[in-house]
Amino acid sequence: MATLSVLDAKEIDARPLAGAPIVIATDGRDRSDPALIGARVLAGDDRHCRLVSVVRPLPIVSPEAQLPISADAEAARRGERKRIVRDQLHRLWPDSADLDPEVYDGDAATVIARVANESAAALIIAGLGRHRVIDRLFGDETALRLIRLSTSPVLAAAPGFTQPPRRIIVAVDFSETSLRAARLAIELAAPSAVVYLVHVAPRDSTLDDWGGIRVSYQGDVSDAFRKLREQLTIRAGIVAEETLLHGDPATELLAFAASVNAELIATGSQGHGFVTRMLIGSVTTRVLRCATCSVLSVPHGAAVPRPGVADERLSPHAVPRPVWSERLDEFTRANVGRRGVLEVDDPEIGAQAQERDYPFLGATYDPHDQRLGLMFGELGDVGRHLTRSIGGVSGIDVLTNDRGRDLALRIAHGSGQTLLTFTA
Repeated sequence: MATLSVLDAKEIDARPLAGAPIVIATDGRDRSDPALIGARVLAGDDRHCRLVSVVRPLPIVSPEAQLPISADAEAARRGERKRIVRDQLHRLWPDSADLDPEVYDGDAATVIARVANESAAALIIAGLGRHRVIDRLFGDETALRLIRLSTSPVLAAAPGFTQPPRRIIVAVDFSETSLRAARLAIELAAPSAVVYLVHVAPRDSTLDDWGGIRVSYQGDVSDAFRKLREQLTIRAGIVAEETLLHGDPATELLAFAASVNAELIATGSQGHGFVTRMLIGSVTTRVLRCATCSVLSVPHGAAVPRPGVADERLSPHAVPRPVWSERLDEFTRANVGRRGVLEVDDPEIGAQAQERDYPFLGATYDPHDQRLGLMFGELGDVGRHLTRSIGGVSGIDVLTNDRGRDLALRIAHGSGQTLLTFTA
């Protein structure tokens, strides 16, 4: 019988935006204009805003040799970026008095997420990017990577975000994160907004059968919607409507958004910690890549504070290209025989599990054909070996805990990534 996991009637922290930092991500170009415009709309003034821009490091000459870059040259690049962002600020927020761009070196998503996490930001605002899906797929997708890395909610503002949203869709699965997404979406809503609380049920739940699945599922949904509304504070003038759809969640959400001319889609990204944030799932990924309106994503960490409980300290380590082969040999020696899950994050279909619970046998990198190989199988059983060969590798990261034990291996390739997560 189909059942739903519904929330208990308990309070979950929902910190308001007022008085909490808002981090604005910009590269000074037109595509990030909606981030500044959206921050001005939502914050009202710049007293609690931080304007952050990141300069990508200069490329290396070859995998073996690092191009020597002088400190003066790097400082000049940061200075030029600061000038560009100041011009953008003057153009879009001319009455801003105290907002001064902060310019850093490094990977944009990583640095912005770190700034937001360290300052306990209430919200990160970034530009959604170009309208065409193909442009988003093959761009750097900073907004998507921010969602994966940040513990703060991320608003990817679309062009036209010039006022608080009046038609909002909240994707609800009755989890704590979707409750937090609903609360924050209502907080950002215009005074007379319509907020659609949308749950997408499995397609087979629309079928009447002898077991009464449809009746049971819809009964659970009604009860879950009731408990959800009990925990929402809906301001006077805002209308909240419950909607039940059936089918593929991302497809149905996007179609419904188009039908009601939605200005914002809010989702909760499941999971917490580095590994689960790296694979936020196909629904959020596809919504962010295909939506023509703004998208708000609330991570698990923003929904469930655990005061007094220290999380295990996890450390992602980027492996320099010249030592990929040696580091993978070390990784193999340390982890051979451990069981794990191999997942591939494809630009079109999101995160998909390829292998589950197979023992890890080894990882190698051949610098001649530039391919990385992953091998799985039972030790000593030559008939049950599986090999995955990955080309176009652009980066390798190893996640370890504070005891030095490897937890995951991430391989970036093309516009996607492959993640091996150990379960034992």
